[in-house]
Formats: sequence, structure tokens, C-alpha cells
Amino acid sequence: MAIRIREINGRTVALCAAKTFAEKGDIYLDDAVHHALTTKFSVDFVEEGFLKTDLADPLTKKLMLRAEI
Repeated sequence: MAIRIREINGRTVALCAAKTFAEKGDIYLDDAVHHALTTKFSVDFVEEGFLKTDLADPLTKKLMLRAEI
């Protein structure tokens, strides 16, 4: 899912790009970037104990962990 990162009333929020119109200052994250971040968050949240189930894509996770060494 493509995401727009936007500041609203001093808060940074993530919005579905398909449900919003682009505004000046938005940061647009395409599907590939969203996928990469979801993988990173899933791995980190499991390691930090916030999640019990790893939802990460195995191939993306493998590539990420290899690069982080």
C-alpha cells in the first residue's frame, strides 16, 4: 500500500495514498518502500518483545539482516 507521510496539527501521520490527495510537503512512500519498512518493523518489534509473531517477508528479512551485519 502506498503511503503519504504528512504533518497534521504538529503530528506526523501515515495516510493511505489511495484515500488522500497529495499535498505540498507530503513524503510519498511507494509499495516497495512500505513493504521494506513493514519488514523492518516486524523484525524489530519481535526482537523488542512488542510482537510475538514475525510477519516479515522471509526473503526481504534475509537480505535486510545480511546487510545490517
